[in-house]
Amino acid sequence: MDTVKPFLSIDDQIKLLKKRKLIINDDQYEKAKEFLLNNNYYRVSGYSLTLRKNDTFFDSASLETLMQIYEADRRMRHIMLSVIEAVEVRIKSMIAYFHSEKYGPLGYLDINNFCCTNNGKIDLPIIENYLYITRKADSQKNAMTESELFLKHHKEHKNDILPFWVYVEVLTISDASKLYTILDEELRKTIALHLGFKSNNRHKIVENLLHCITILRNICAHGGRLYNRLFTRKPWLSKKEKSLLRVENGNIIYDKLFSYILVLKSITLPQDFKLVVEHITQIQEQYPLVDFRHYGFPENWQEIL
Repeated sequence: MDTVKPFLSIDDQIKLLKKRKLIINDDQYEKAKEFLLNNNYYRVSGYSLTLRKNDTFFDSASLETLMQIYEADRRMRHIMLSVIEAVEVRIKSMIAYFHSEKYGPLGYLDINNFCCTNNGKIDLPIIENYLYITRKADSQKNAMTESELFLKHHKEHKNDILPFWVYVEVLTISDASKLYTILDEELRKTIALHLGFKSNNRHKIVENLLHCITILRNICAHGGRLYNRLFTRKPWLSKKEKSLLRVENGNIIYDKLFSYILVLKSITLPQDFKLVVEHITQIQEQYPLVDFRHYGFPENWQEIL
């Protein structure tokens, strides 16, 4: 069994990095100390993987490059969260609207108004999903009531009964993604059509894309690394979208951030997505030492997006 590595002071961390050939100039010493104190050596090391082989840095690897990669990635997470917020609002709005149109404002309270059977038999996973979503939402509602006026109003004046278009405001993108999967097929197809998907299996495509967006949101919300990350969930892209992905050594790069950005583009209103392109362009200009290939970006990414 491996022993736990010993504690290293900030000074010792810098000595170790320099020993491993990371270029840290003498006049950067204080900057390096501040950077490592505020960002955790172990966390920073994940951003250095493309700058080294095993524990030895490449000749051109420098503290400045490492810091640019780190800061660019922080900015990238914020951009992703911003557009995911727009997607979340859009999806929840459509789910509430079309479900309420078909089943009424309180129809979401009846499990029978969801797709809880499969080939005439009760589908336990769907029922479990419904119960999980509603119990979690009720817990969130109770926690938010005192701080959210719309919930306080319904508690004091509406017997704490929320119409669906109010109820969805306490759901997360993860909840909305799960909720979409248990809507009846007609509703899922209707929503998918309004999102711009026209194929017969459009509801299954949207299920996949919402799952991918939820994964991306969770990574970003918890400060996870996007740079050089390999995503395990493969997005369901069209032939045209696949043709836009980066190709390396004859292999299409499905599993990096750029494919997930194509997912966001496909499900986001154009005016919202335009800001994504503008902000990523700013990142690339501000951090020229960052190699966007490690995000899966092709050379002509601006033209594509």
